[in-house]
Amino acid sequence: MTVTDIATIDLGKLTAKDPFELERLIQAAQSPGFFYLDFQNDNATKVVKEQGPELFTVTDRYFDLPAEVKMKDFRTDQPASSDRGYKSCESDETFEMSYDEMQQGKLRLPTPLSEKESVFNEFHSHCHLAAKTLLTRLAEALSLPLQEYHREGEPTETGLKLIAEPSLDKASDVQENKHTDSGTFTMLFYNEWSLHIQLPGGGNWTFVPPPSPGVALVHVANSLQRMTQSQLHSPLHRVTQPADGAAKRYFLSYFLRPEADWASREIAGY
Repeated sequence: MTVTDIATIDLGKLTAKDPFELERLIQAAQSPGFFYLDFQNDNATKVVKEQGPELFTVTDRYFDLPAEVKMKDFRTDQPASSDRGYKSCESDETFEMSYDEMQQGKLRLPTPLSEKESVFNEFHSHCHLAAKTLLTRLAEALSLPLQEYHREGEPTETGLKLIAEPSLDKASDVQENKHTDSGTFTMLFYNEWSLHIQLPGGGNWTFVPPPSPGVALVHVANSLQRMTQSQLHSPLHRVTQPADGAAKRYFLSYFLRPEADWASREIAGY
């Protein structure tokens, strides 16, 4: 199994505008396009370390519910392109909480997720603050108006997604799912070996070790690569497993996505 060492960026130092940490962020976002983000030294967000285990526990309880119960959380009021609410496919199940709906007080969570609504909202807000800090520092360093595509109060598909994607009895049965992510940043909290990323230049594939508590794996996504005219790199990756063995496997995944006007223009190719 090939494993890679990647940079760990200190959010507290970025908040303090540490020039050395900013240079490390730029280098990681350029190549390989992914890095660990350590929340623990940032006073505003360090509580995510304690919140993570609590949210994984309630996520497990939710996805253990019968399929017919979870299907009641499927959002018929959303376009097919939206990931809000419950969705499922052959390999995984997801439940996404909208950042817009959380901010507007319109977020409705099913039981048992509703029992931890305040914790989810705080965790979601901390991820959003961290992502906007990353965006601001990169915008300043690259002299690009990245914040103009992520204005607070403008409609966006930004959200916190819970993902259940169990490993299989045989690793060889995992379906190929390599892809790059849409959006600006993807931020992943996970505990099991699962993420396989291709190094730049069409090189080798490597597993990324699960981040430590209080740390997330962050990678550049397609919109940010386009906004920076490919100065930053959106890596090709897939979810797989290094060995045989069926087991539960969960991800707390935050997605910063540009406001709807940019997203619609991006889809249209403008």
